[in-house]
Amino acid sequence: MSLLVSALFCAAFLAFALHAAAAQEFSATVATTNEKGKPAAKPGHILVADDRVHLELPDFPDAYFLVDPSAGIAYFVKPARRVFMDARQSSALAPILITVDPDNPCPQWQAVALITGLGSKAQPWRCRRLEAARLRARDTVRYQAVAPDARSYDVWIDQTLGFPIRVRAAIGVVVDVTDIVEASQPKAAFRIPTGFSKFDPQGLIDRIKQSDVWVEQPPSQ
Repeated sequence: MSLLVSALFCAAFLAFALHAAAAQEFSATVATTNEKGKPAAKPGHILVADDRVHLELPDFPDAYFLVDPSAGIAYFVKPARRVFMDARQSSALAPILITVDPDNPCPQWQAVALITGLGSKAQPWRCRRLEAARLRARDTVRYQAVAPDARSYDVWIDQTLGFPIRVRAAIGVVVDVTDIVEASQPKAAFRIPTGFSKFDPQGLIDRIKQSDVWVEQPPSQ
């Protein structure tokens, strides 16, 4: 192989690698519609950088989710109170809107289900690949996925982003990730802000139980 051909090959490979890396970071709108196709909630917003996700949903105003599977964390953050907590079963949607392997998404969903307490090793996610599909000018792979709680979803995974851009629940609700802008995202969006403290609901309950205001309820007959 000549030096010129080698140089062109390396340049092409580098361009492809840079494009692939850039494609892992994007921002988008999260739109929810009902079974009649009407808006079911105000739009949400999502930022993604590799496998880290910053998710703002209308059901949780003035708060957001941070999910980082590689670090084993899923947090629910409330900036006004300057606190964050483990996102234990807070939302069925947050563990689905994560970066996955378009050819094998269930391991990533299962990993986050274990982090959030929405699954167990005895009840894993199950996925069945259906077909390739074109959705809003993007190439996707459609799956039928069953969560550990037996809820069923149709999920369209963008093959470039490795991210679900449509989730249709069995109850008829459809969540679309739209207005996708592929660009670098601010690193601060994926970190707990300085000065925030972790809130432990169980710890609060335990402290209340040890106080004079706690009244133990008798067991039901």
